[in-house]
Amino acid sequence: MNPNGKIPVIDDDGFVLWESNAIVRYLAARHGSGTLWPNDLRQRADADRWMDWHATELMPAMRNAFMQLIRTAPEQRSQTLIEESNTATEPLLAILDSLLAGRDFLCGNHFTIGDIAVGSSVHRWFGLPQPHAPRPNVERWYRRLVTRPAVAGVLTLPIT
Repeated sequence: MNPNGKIPVIDDDGFVLWESNAIVRYLAARHGSGTLWPNDLRQRADADRWMDWHATELMPAMRNAFMQLIRTAPEQRSQTLIEESNTATEPLLAILDSLLAGRDFLCGNHFTIGDIAVGSSVHRWFGLPQPHAPRPNVERWYRRLVTRPAVAGVLTLPIT
């Protein structure tokens, strides 16, 4: 269904859609408008900002550490790629940690599509078999995410 031969992809009554963020936005607009995707334009833009930050900043920074530590055989791993990825990711997690001080979620006190996207990457990061700098606000936020039944169903799975 996806011409790229990848997942995720959904078929909603004949409407085929692929790409994670597009799917999340579509489902939020269809089933969670006003909650997951706020009606207020500025609040919606804030949620969208975190979706985009996830795609353009966080995922590219952490990609090599993930690929090397999870999807590459130990004898073929590049410690240089892992270290470069860690060096690129840690300042982003510091931004996240600072923002989450005094907030329940990325956009204040409401769970949005931004939390879904960023939460999926933080789940992967925390699951990497390597030490992590303490990020108390990110850790608190992540624990809050996994108490949500729908999120827990995904973010408690092992990373692959």
